[in-house]
Amino acid sequence: MKTKTEVFVNQIGYLPEKTKFAYATGLAGGEEFEILSKGTVSFSGRVKEPLQDRVAGEPVCCIDFSDFKQNGEYVLRVKNAKGKAVESVPFKIGDGLYNDIYFSTLNYFYLSRCGIELDKTAGGPWAHSVCHNTPAVVYGTNEKIEVNGGWHDAGDYGRYIVAGSKAVMDLLLAYEANRSDVAIHFDILSEVRYELEWMLKMQRLDGGVYHKVSCYHFCGFINPDKEKDELVVSPVSSTATADFAGCCAFASGFFEKSDPAFAKKLMDAAFKAQAYLDTHDDELFKNPPEITTGGYGDWSSSDERYFAYAALFYKTGDNTYLDKALGLRKKILDQPDDPQFPWKNKWFEGFGWGMVAGYGTEIFLRAKEKIADKQKAKLLEDSMLKSADRILERVNVASFGTSMDKVHWGSCGHVCDDAHALLAAYDITGRKEYYEAAKKQLDYVLGCNPNNVCYVTGFGTNTVNHPHHRPSGANKKTMPGMLSGGPCEGLHDECAKRKLGPKKLPPLRCFIDNVASYSTNEIAIYWNSTFVYVASKLKMV
Repeated sequence: MKTKTEVFVNQIGYLPEKTKFAYATGLAGGEEFEILSKGTVSFSGRVKEPLQDRVAGEPVCCIDFSDFKQNGEYVLRVKNAKGKAVESVPFKIGDGLYNDIYFSTLNYFYLSRCGIELDKTAGGPWAHSVCHNTPAVVYGTNEKIEVNGGWHDAGDYGRYIVAGSKAVMDLLLAYEANRSDVAIHFDILSEVRYELEWMLKMQRLDGGVYHKVSCYHFCGFINPDKEKDELVVSPVSSTATADFAGCCAFASGFFEKSDPAFAKKLMDAAFKAQAYLDTHDDELFKNPPEITTGGYGDWSSSDERYFAYAALFYKTGDNTYLDKALGLRKKILDQPDDPQFPWKNKWFEGFGWGMVAGYGTEIFLRAKEKIADKQKAKLLEDSMLKSADRILERVNVASFGTSMDKVHWGSCGHVCDDAHALLAAYDITGRKEYYEAAKKQLDYVLGCNPNNVCYVTGFGTNTVNHPHHRPSGANKKTMPGMLSGGPCEGLHDECAKRKLGPKKLPPLRCFIDNVASYSTNEIAIYWNSTFVYVASKLKMV
């Protein structure tokens, strides 16, 4: 692939006092760059030497203009070896640039509420009558239960405990990181409560938690109130039960003052779920043969159980939970390094729906004054730093400053999850390099990428217009504030295979803005939530 000269900027813009990075292809390094306002040069400097990695597949030069702090609207211009001038899309420097995108990504959760009427005032083009409010059959039985509420998970209308738990955790942490400013404009706790009240309905009397509720199969691109097929509640899983326990226990603290009865209800449910886990071996989820909606299966529930122990320790101060968590962790790490038994290689401080150990460790460290043995606290800190250092090492040599060495499904969410890990390390050490590496992940998502796209719908000069999202497809109008999954080198859907496969593109270019490409352009609550958290923690709003 012949490299052409292009310039990539954060299309939302740059805050005056924060670092400012852009990127360019087709340069040798050392060339002059200029920042122009209405044709007049306002700032200039030199392009850095190029870096090349597998995922970008081409040399990329970083452009650092952090010293330029003047508010205004600009373009960034470079000249290639042939003397041709190439400009970026317009961008701004100023305060308050992230407010609109931030509150739009939050409002997406309200627009994704299930089981309610979304009127024209609140829903606009995506208004609909009450959806999914019929009793759901419990799979394999004649029993029906009421499980109304929660958020539609992604481009489909299923509701999944493991996905919802991660989204709730991110939003609660975002609220805590930036509560004073955000609460005025958006009631995060009210939105989170809507999901939690649905989650409580998914717990069985014995404490086990059903994995998901959906129809048997995905529907077409119709509005949620038009999906009339029977709802089915899928079997209990250990991952759902453990995520539920951890999420409810942690969330309870946010409601202790405003609604003590609800806080107690959450804690009681968490204890009940933990009691179930204590008396049951792994029940890993796999879709029953009649159900073809999203699976959210997992290879182990160890990290979810660890997270549950952490949240219960955080709320109770009982070191028994800490000891059980560390014992579980040691058991996994002591397993032989066998390709047939890959747990040892897969235990890390993750913040994705499939690896939630990072939430557990972060929660333990928030309560480290309750840890009786300070060596155990040191072990947890070292583990978090080790995970963050692996990410930082990658960021420091990456063409676009991303954390990715492989570009998986949901890559935009993954880089934000990696930013979460970096920010956890920043909290421990105060080392600015972790903070700056986290910020580069947000730059990437918002335009500093080889597709020159802002991956949040409705924002940026080049935005995502055709996400795999049923309400947007049904109404032929894209809902704003949704983070696209972004590039996926696996090309898992037929649209991506057909349109991108023959081109043999580098991984970061494996993206197509097409409603049919669910592996590169779907949306999900837990991608939006991690974006919200990172923006909150970086104090972009």
